[in-house]
Amino acid sequence: MKMFKLKPLASSVALSLLTGIAVAAPPGGAVLQNKVTVTYTDIGGKAYTAESNIVEISIREVRTATLTITSGENQQVPMVSGSKVYSVHTLTNNGNVAETYALAAANVTGGGDTLDAADIKIYLDANGNGALDTEETTPITSQGLTAGASAKLIVETVLPATIAASDTLKVTLDATDSTSTVASSTNTVNITFQDTNVTTPLHVWDQLSGGNCHAYTVIQPGAAITWANAKTQAATLLYQGKTGHLVTPTSAEENAYVAGKIPTTSGGVAWIGLEGVGSSFAWVTGEAFSYTNWASGNPDGDQTTDAIAMTASVAEWSWGLGKWGDAYGTLADNRRMYIVEFDTDCDLPSVAVELEGAKDVACDGTADDVFGTVRLEEMGSGECAIMRSRATNNGESLAKGIVLNYTVPQYATYQPDTLSIDGVAQTDAADADTGTYTAASKTVSATVGDVAVGATSPDAQFSVKID
Repeated sequence: MKMFKLKPLASSVALSLLTGIAVAAPPGGAVLQNKVTVTYTDIGGKAYTAESNIVEISIREVRTATLTITSGENQQVPMVSGSKVYSVHTLTNNGNVAETYALAAANVTGGGDTLDAADIKIYLDANGNGALDTEETTPITSQGLTAGASAKLIVETVLPATIAASDTLKVTLDATDSTSTVASSTNTVNITFQDTNVTTPLHVWDQLSGGNCHAYTVIQPGAAITWANAKTQAATLLYQGKTGHLVTPTSAEENAYVAGKIPTTSGGVAWIGLEGVGSSFAWVTGEAFSYTNWASGNPDGDQTTDAIAMTASVAEWSWGLGKWGDAYGTLADNRRMYIVEFDTDCDLPSVAVELEGAKDVACDGTADDVFGTVRLEEMGSGECAIMRSRATNNGESLAKGIVLNYTVPQYATYQPDTLSIDGVAQTDAADADTGTYTAASKTVSATVGDVAVGATSPDAQFSVKID
């Protein structure tokens, strides 16, 4: 019997697994199809293939984003109402699906915030240069991003009308996806304020000199400047919380003070805050226009719009010290300076006066009780009361020549020769000492002199008797 060897039905078999392997991370919602392909041959060498069933893998959608501050997290800015502060933020879609984010910028409540912005807007920094360009000034409220993409956002914060140097303004930016998930962020912008940013020498026209306490500075940009540019730049300067403006000398005294501050360098000619249209002129501050100091031949009236400059004692234009001349405001030529005025307030005294009383029933000049400001109860005819008064200066400068005046009320009479100041007896007559009593007006007067800031005057004391 002849024996035969059995051959396998397939002489060789190769298995190939086809899967959805990709180099980049798969997008959310993608479906990966997996199958096996088998190849084989029969004993005669003929090739065959077969495919398995398909096993699918779906990719979970991942929605996650970060929002970070690129620049402007902590800023100290001049406290100029209506000015704008900018911060730059980067929003990144770290998920695996395209997403549109709702954007919201808002004032912070609490956490050291003491001030709210007047307005807040968000812009797309389309070219990513970290600055708000003219073609990027359309506010946005949402931003779409593909998976892995980023966008720069600029937040514009408008400062409110009232600001104190001690204030802090905080603003946040949030980005929320379509599932109401807020992007992980550290996006609080902290804005603090400075009340002075001027660095050039300041000149304060003080009260002792007959001044208005305003501060003045001369700016020399280093090149010729137009009147309009000088006006704009003046408004960016700040001193003691006051915004600058081109100087408005509205009196001969102020004009002389200011003119003396103009350097004779750079032509000795400087722009001031006076502008003319035709035959009319107006100060940039809206103050009444009455005082003038025109140079000979000025204004010449040959310009549609005039801008006014002032000269120093020596100038390229021989007008004379402090004289004014008109010119085309759009020209700069030799006007290489401008004068800025800050309407700072005078440091003023503020005096509070106190009156105390005590019973002196026997009218012997000795108080029966402690002095106080409460009513002296149940006093009768022929009894006395001792009055004691003083003044305290709670202001910011010396209070000069303080006089305490007391009018004796109806049904009472001043006790002669009882007036004393700081324990020193005064005569009732208007003489060398500082106390008087005027019978016609029933007025006791005590001159206690000058009182420094935070100080209290000597006591003035006297007695009155019940009629």
